[in-house]
Amino acid sequence: MKKLILAALTIASVTGIASTSAFASNEMYALGGFGMDDGDVGGQFTLGSQVMQSNWYVESTLLVISTDEKDLKTEQEFDSLMLSLTPMYKHSFSENFAVYGKAGAFYAHSDTKLVFLSSDNNEVHKGSHGDLGLTYGIGAEYKSLKPVFGHSKFVTRAGFDWYEFGGSTGWYTTESVLSIQAGFTF
Repeated sequence: MKKLILAALTIASVTGIASTSAFASNEMYALGGFGMDDGDVGGQFTLGSQVMQSNWYVESTLLVISTDEKDLKTEQEFDSLMLSLTPMYKHSFSENFAVYGKAGAFYAHSDTKLVFLSSDNNEVHKGSHGDLGLTYGIGAEYKSLKPVFGHSKFVTRAGFDWYEFGGSTGWYTTESVLSIQAGFTF
């Protein structure tokens, strides 16, 4: 878990350093909201920056999903963190509406706990797993025409992200995530 937090801070700082270069007029943004995959809902947070006043952006997204399930014979706890770094192309139809596409890499870390319940004693299995993979996504974004405070504009976004990973474990899987986020430019 400490390694994942360190990786998240590193990617966020790299995104921040790249965005605060000599091009101070580049648009930067911070978004927060939720992501949903197969019925599980989690928090999703994004930091991004425009690259040299173009249609290109670079962003880092953190998706956190935690699920707990219990029935008569088992208890399951599953915590998952996915941290991505992606270049993104944004096509604007107007000053306040755009669509985007992105593709990049991500790191996923999962902690699992499975308890088999019995009257004699409970059998507990714990595990932790990390993997690298590819991510890509599409979506639409609305940005207010006028600043909400200072020079910051309100931004809301809806999109689909796909995560493909496997290889190091010998298995392959794809996850799709519907996300809705809101935040501000700065």
